[in-house]
Amino acid sequence: MKRLASLFPRLSRLPGDRRGNITMLFAGGLVMMAGSAALAVDTGSLYLEKRRLQGVADAAALGAAGSQDVDAAARNAMAMNQAGDASIEKLERGVYSADSSLAPSTRFVAGGSDGNAVRLTLGRDVPLFFGKFLTGRPTARVSVMATAARVDLASFSIGSRLASVGGGLPGQILSGLAGTDLGLTVMDYQGLANADIDLLAFSDALRTQVNLQGATFGETLASGVTLPKALNAMAAVAGSSSNQTALRSIAARVPPVTVQLSKLIDLGPLAGESSADPSRAIKAQSYALVREMLSLATGKRQVDLDLGAGVPGVASTKVSLAIGERPAQSPWLAVTKDRSVKVRTAQARLYMDTRVGGTGLLSAASIHLPILVELANAEASLHSISCPTPSTATVTLDVTTAAGQVAIGDVDTGALGNFNAALTPRRAALVKVPLLAEATGQAQVSLGGASAQRTTFTAQEISAGTPHTVSTNDLVQGVAASLIRNMDLQVNTLGLGINLSLVTSAVGTALQGAAAPLDSVLSDLTKLLGVGVGQAEVRVNGLRCGKPILVG
Repeated sequence: MKRLASLFPRLSRLPGDRRGNITMLFAGGLVMMAGSAALAVDTGSLYLEKRRLQGVADAAALGAAGSQDVDAAARNAMAMNQAGDASIEKLERGVYSADSSLAPSTRFVAGGSDGNAVRLTLGRDVPLFFGKFLTGRPTARVSVMATAARVDLASFSIGSRLASVGGGLPGQILSGLAGTDLGLTVMDYQGLANADIDLLAFSDALRTQVNLQGATFGETLASGVTLPKALNAMAAVAGSSSNQTALRSIAARVPPVTVQLSKLIDLGPLAGESSADPSRAIKAQSYALVREMLSLATGKRQVDLDLGAGVPGVASTKVSLAIGERPAQSPWLAVTKDRSVKVRTAQARLYMDTRVGGTGLLSAASIHLPILVELANAEASLHSISCPTPSTATVTLDVTTAAGQVAIGDVDTGALGNFNAALTPRRAALVKVPLLAEATGQAQVSLGGASAQRTTFTAQEISAGTPHTVSTNDLVQGVAASLIRNMDLQVNTLGLGINLSLVTSAVGTALQGAAAPLDSVLSDLTKLLGVGVGQAEVRVNGLRCGKPILVG
């Protein structure tokens, strides 16, 4: 009892006794410190491993984005970085768009074999030092993602036909668009037709001409420059002395009107550059560039040509040519990686008033044959760029040909330039023999071309500047031949008895003989406009296979 009585006072003092509390706090804190140290060691280890794995993923994504065999390229990069214990969790080829209006997570779209980007997910099991006692697992999985894109650029144009035609037509077309006689010789326009201009070097020379030092190429083209200065800048980079002389001669004769060249040439991603690289030129045909510049600058939309008797088998030929406005925001040449960018030709109307000598019964008369050619816009857009190696690179374009109509019939030439109003050809009086008979005729062929056709350029064709012609195949025997073959020909007597079949035969014979030379003239004229009847001609002016960069 005494011992129990002595214990109660001690127990009553226990709540206020502070002796030994440090030992208890130290014991509890030691457990927390050990746990924190374990967490810090494992967390630090996981963080460092994730950083190292991210570097491997970046290298693998860059390698894959620059290769056709993305899996092999990614694994090769992993092996070079000694990451054999890592595994590819996901590898996707797709298309990356650097559009800032899109959320970063939506700029990569997986799918397709011709994409410009690769998204890669790598994973690795990392050993745990202390965490395995807490989680019951010896390792933790670390995953990282990397996206790399290759920015490939192609430049392409529509209506860049070689003007390898004679008879003075190329010079007459340019003089008509300039509104003055340019005095071009055959050697002048043939030289321009066979020479290319590097558009970046031209932009550099133009910058000097207008004293815009420090401006980018895009800013230079967007500035208003006079036509003579633009032509002199072309002359500065024209190469041959004969082409330089021809361009300077044109510059001295054209009016000093202002032209904004960015309406013709869209440099796209290259607009921000300020130095030209001769090894990566963007080329355009000199004649076609002068043609487009004159049309844009002078606003001259209708040209009248008198070919006289210069067409074999034809007594006389007069041509009225009307060129419409180019669609807004639609350049003649574009540099892009974007499939939405389109280049287009202008609408065009060509009316050829021809006199053909008669034969047989009609030997004393001439046959009047009016032909109308009406062409809508032809257009081209980028479909894809493939850059496995420089020598095997390809560019594919989607091309829609110039739909429209060709007809035999009379029209008001004063209305040719009004593209807001439809032209309806009237039945034409082909021939009238006094006191005997008269013949009238009408024909029309509508052209297709509503659907785009795909055409692919090889690296060799791009380097050589080889154009591709895309055709509707509506006219298998030429314009004039198709019209004459399908013409509704009517012959009426004028009172005296005559065999109508003789008149019909004489008219048909004369027109059939004129069909081939007239087709040649029509082909030459439309070539000079850069678009054929039921055709579109396109050219890839340059290709830049980009180096992969990390994005996203």
